Amino acid sequence: MLMFELPRYEVKDHECGDWKELSELELMDEIYKTHKRVSPAIKEMIMGKEVKTPHGIFRLKSKGGEFNQKQSEVPVR
Repeated sequence: MLMFELPRYEVKDHECGDWKELSELELMDEIYKTHKRVSPAIKEMIMGKEVKTPHGIFRLKSKGGEFNQKQSEVPVR
């Protein structure tokens, strides 16, 4: 079985200070508005860095606990 988990992203509002999960579409929309190119910003997040914009701080959501194989089984044909 092929096992993988899609990346998840979070944003922290400058005012609120709490991390909130967001969709890839929401992330891309914000990064596109504030950066010339999206790919380098995504690469920074994959490397463990945070990307700052006027509307918040974005990062790759860290995983907690063990990876559950049952949640990620995808049949390979």
